[in-house]
Amino acid sequence: MIPQASRSLADLAMKLAGDIAPATQTEYAAANAGLMAMLLLALAQEQERAAAVRMLDIDEMKLLFRAAQDQHPDAPGAGQRASYCEREPKSLLISDLDRFHAEGLEALIGLHAWVDEEDAALDRAIWDFLLHHTERHKFELPPL
Repeated sequence: MIPQASRSLADLAMKLAGDIAPATQTEYAAANAGLMAMLLLALAQEQERAAAVRMLDIDEMKLLFRAAQDQHPDAPGAGQRASYCEREPKSLLISDLDRFHAEGLEALIGLHAWVDEEDAALDRAIWDFLLHHTERHKFELPPL
């Protein structure tokens, strides 16, 4: 049997919230058990989607960087963004995806600071990306 990490984490969370937390002797212990259950549920969600959401972010950042290159080839940071667009993450390990993702976000911050004053349409596109990013990465946790 191959364990399914996200299902296992969710099952542990529900066991903790449903069986262990109510049986604790103090309010403090019950609150801690509830907090641990919520964290396990968040970890289950993140484990399930981690690679997918990072790759979607990376693809969208590359589209933004290519648009900036087409419209403003001399904008500050153009070389950094071009280099980013030519590469891929080292592997699909979350740690490698996180490093590459962070590099893209750093380049995006620099671009966003510049386009804020220079290109309203590209500025809006970056804000749209940031909205998509936060929606993709948000946790949808049930009340326990």
